[in-house]
Amino acid sequence: MEVGIIGAGSLGLLYSYYLSINQSVTLYTNKAVQATLINEKGITVQRDNNLFHTNLNANDSREYKEQFLIITVKQYQLEEIIEKLKDQPAKTILFLQNGMGHIRFMPEIEHHQILFGVSEHGALKLDESTVRHTGIGLTKMAFYNKQKIDSEITNSLINNEHSIFMFKLFSEWEPILKEKLVVNATINPLTTVLKAKNGELASNPYFKKLLYELFLEVIDVLNESDVDELWLHVVKICENTAGNVSSMYKDVKEGRSTEIDSILGYLIDHADGKNIPYIRFLYYAVKGIENEVNKGGD
Repeated sequence: MEVGIIGAGSLGLLYSYYLSINQSVTLYTNKAVQATLINEKGITVQRDNNLFHTNLNANDSREYKEQFLIITVKQYQLEEIIEKLKDQPAKTILFLQNGMGHIRFMPEIEHHQILFGVSEHGALKLDESTVRHTGIGLTKMAFYNKQKIDSEITNSLINNEHSIFMFKLFSEWEPILKEKLVVNATINPLTTVLKAKNGELASNPYFKKLLYELFLEVIDVLNESDVDELWLHVVKICENTAGNVSSMYKDVKEGRSTEIDSILGYLIDHADGKNIPYIRFLYYAVKGIENEVNKGGD
């Protein structure tokens, strides 16, 4: 099976390495210099105290010619890719984004077979061709447009996976995305505004109180009923990734835009008149931090 992976950040590098073990992979980068480097040096994965290496094809074109595409770019980078996909013949496409903002694009590309997914893997990009695998988990996925289901590609992923890089197909996509959104909407903005590592949200009693109040607003907007189970899930992630900084905090520290619009912005747009002061405060706080970063401020 030929696989095209769009986006060469931490997840793009990670998925390119593991899928290239059993599949033919092309990695689509945003920069020609990165594609050249990967074509020359390959991709290196650090896991525990070991290094793993593979060679594969990378380019900065927008061909997307493979029958199966995995899109790993940030939400705010999607629009240009969607425009290209509109004119492509029908393919199977797996979207791996934080938040739920990408749902709005789907009517524009509904001739494709679309999968929504979430990655539970932890990954830290060390340089343009090296990624550290910081946490092992599942890739959860479900078909968006069930009338177009073709199981050949998903079966290939599920049956030929690497032993620590597993894919699992679920019957419904919405619960998968909502569970991930609860995590992204609570941990990411709070760590960004508080300048805290993930674990501090669970270990500091005052931060944990803020986390819980925000959590209650998030699940209210999403109409989630499994309050206790989801709360334990959020706290467990904080504890399991205690020494990590969230992706949003990392984006701010490195002067990049965040995905706040597709995370808290999405919740604001779908609040339906509900009282959400914590969500609104954190949304505007992160937007303000982004504004200062973009101006070259501290």
